[in-house]
Amino acid sequence: MKLIEHLVRQRLKWLIGTLVVLALAASQMLHMAFNGDIKVMFEKDNHYLKLLEQFDERYQQSSFLLIMLEPADRNIYTSDNLRLIDRITRAAAELPHAVRVDSLTTYPRVRVQGDSLSVDALLDGDRLQQGEHVTPLEMAALKSYAESDQQVLGKLVSRQGNAAAVAITVALPQPQLESQQELMEAANRLKQELLQDYPGLTLHFNGDVAIEDAILQVTMEDMLWVNPLVFTTIFLLVGFFLRSRVAIVSTVAVVAVSTFMSMGILVMLGFDINPITMMAPAVIMVLAVLDSVHIMTQYIINLGQGMDKLVAMKSSLRKNASPVFWTSATDAVGFLSMNFGDSPPFRDMGNMAAIGVMIAFVVTYTVLPAVALLFSDRIEAKPLVLAGLMRKMTGMVLRIHGVILWGVLAAIVFLGFSIPAMNVNDDLATYFDDSLEIQDSLEFARNNIEGVQFILYSLGGEEAGQVNDPEFLQRAEQFELWLEQQPEVSSVDSYLDLLRRINQAMHDGDIDEARLPDNRELAAQYLLLYEMSLPDGMDLTRDLSEDRSSLRMVVNVRKSDNQTLIGLEQRAEQWLQQNDPDLRAEASSEILMFAHMGTSIILSMMDGSLFTLLFVTAMMMIGLRSFKFGLISMIPNVAPPIVIYGLWTLTVGQVNHAVAMTFSITMGLIVDDTIHLMSKYLNGRREGLSPEQAITESLATSGAAVVVSSLTLGAGFLLLSLSRFTVNDTLSIMTASIIFMALAFDLIFLPALLVQLDRFLTGRDPVPAMANPDANT
Repeated sequence: MKLIEHLVRQRLKWLIGTLVVLALAASQMLHMAFNGDIKVMFEKDNHYLKLLEQFDERYQQSSFLLIMLEPADRNIYTSDNLRLIDRITRAAAELPHAVRVDSLTTYPRVRVQGDSLSVDALLDGDRLQQGEHVTPLEMAALKSYAESDQQVLGKLVSRQGNAAAVAITVALPQPQLESQQELMEAANRLKQELLQDYPGLTLHFNGDVAIEDAILQVTMEDMLWVNPLVFTTIFLLVGFFLRSRVAIVSTVAVVAVSTFMSMGILVMLGFDINPITMMAPAVIMVLAVLDSVHIMTQYIINLGQGMDKLVAMKSSLRKNASPVFWTSATDAVGFLSMNFGDSPPFRDMGNMAAIGVMIAFVVTYTVLPAVALLFSDRIEAKPLVLAGLMRKMTGMVLRIHGVILWGVLAAIVFLGFSIPAMNVNDDLATYFDDSLEIQDSLEFARNNIEGVQFILYSLGGEEAGQVNDPEFLQRAEQFELWLEQQPEVSSVDSYLDLLRRINQAMHDGDIDEARLPDNRELAAQYLLLYEMSLPDGMDLTRDLSEDRSSLRMVVNVRKSDNQTLIGLEQRAEQWLQQNDPDLRAEASSEILMFAHMGTSIILSMMDGSLFTLLFVTAMMMIGLRSFKFGLISMIPNVAPPIVIYGLWTLTVGQVNHAVAMTFSITMGLIVDDTIHLMSKYLNGRREGLSPEQAITESLATSGAAVVVSSLTLGAGFLLLSLSRFTVNDTLSIMTASIIFMALAFDLIFLPALLVQLDRFLTGRDPVPAMANPDANT
């Protein structure tokens, strides 16, 4: 090929040109942006996200940070512990960007004296800070009030009385990332101060601010140590298997140039780094190795046969040109199919990886020859570690090919029928590794503090002042009562609670009067009196719309899987349609968004998987120049995902939405080895070898590269499972498992399949007698 001759002859010019492009692209990495917003996981026009944004606009929602505490004696109702809560409350008000603080000591309690209504804090914080103790009578009254008010019980103090929470509403100015970091740094300083002053105190942060900060920290952590670990490991593997200094140096050069050039270009194209796209650099690293391994393996074999290094390099580049191009193309197609998914970060990661793969293909041909040919050919004339093993293994496989073929097919069928039982569960609380502090916080909240996981409803909105309409209030209360009876619901919070509390207070605390007002004027009067009595910094903007046309209802839910939450939403929608279709209530929240996301991505990625399967099959046919063998080659590529999904279903049982991506990703990756093996096999058949001889020669010449590239690729993805973001963990483990399984299929199942089907498809043995090296033995 003239192009190969040109690339080798002008290799230094191509190397210099590539390095110039690298310098220009890499300079753009200084502008790389990081995004820790959990909402980045969703489309901007996602139905539930749009509803949530409407909630935020209508009820002036802001970000919040929740400080949860459990004192050493696990009893909130002591003077010392109430003093601690008040201290945290006062300190929280001084945190950067804090606009409101709610706690047990500052909770607004409704009192009625004569004909006047007043709202004051549950406890006098000044008394506490002056060292005064709460009397037993006051403590009993406080505990009684807390246990009777569902806005307090379970939210600001646990139902067991062992823990409490301080809720900080914050308004983060732009740039939000810097504001968030400033807030969390100040909060962490406060935390360290409190832990030092109160031995045995347990303190956790929660809320969207803490979760997004944890996501950012995990992303940075993965970029700083997981990616370098992947980089180091894959080259140790290359060096171990190929036993070649030039192989290591050449591969390092290709991977380094490919990765930095790709990331620079991707930054220029507007991609940013989030918990999902942070995998892109490592994926590009691993994929850049594959092309180099195949070319360097053949190059070393050629040198071992006594070729001059220029001739050896040209021969290797020429023999691998078609397989390397088609493997890069199928890799890119596999990642591009992620665009069928409904999650923007996964689409971005797929596009980033696809672009990086094709850049790595070009860099392999412009950098590798120049670097490799700097070394003496004498150093490289060594036998490969795996060269002899391939022939022996192939001989064993061919002797029992019938048993292998039918045994594996039976396993595929059995495991395939197991897959429908897999449960997909996308729970935000399981997105973090158990070693992370935020995971401890999420678990602590689930066991002690309600209001961390919830579904939101906005009721009404038809006319201004509707929240004072007794009929509307009664309708809303009926929906509230139905929700409270559902097994997934721990409590329901809304403006209705406040109205009942005011009405009770206006009737001397009579428990029978804890009901809604029965006329519009009285409801409006209660609302006016309460708002006028609120202390500075307190208002009802979180509970009522500005025009008082609607109210917000918060449905606090117990720990539930996706289908349980979706089931609750569907039952609530059905109840509303049957009982009050005009109430105009739609559900939304982050946990509901994540619950729907798993199902949505799986459905959308079915199209992506079909696209990948058809496209890769067509490319295999074109690359192998054979319709029949193109179809045959897809069998050992479709089977490994089926086997792994089946085994995962039987052993683990559930996955997050990342599993929906793995089929398309791995389909593009695992065909790489099949292309190389099938290409060598068909070349042997066209040269007159029998199926057995062609298989043996294919594995002898390409088997070592296949093993090295698959183990390197699988190890690279397996190392990505060290990420403490469990979505990446699941994606990496499943991808690595499929890659390793595909290697076993290529080395064991594919030879058995070819021997069984080759003569059936061709209808004859096309090998002339003289072409058989064993004919005269």
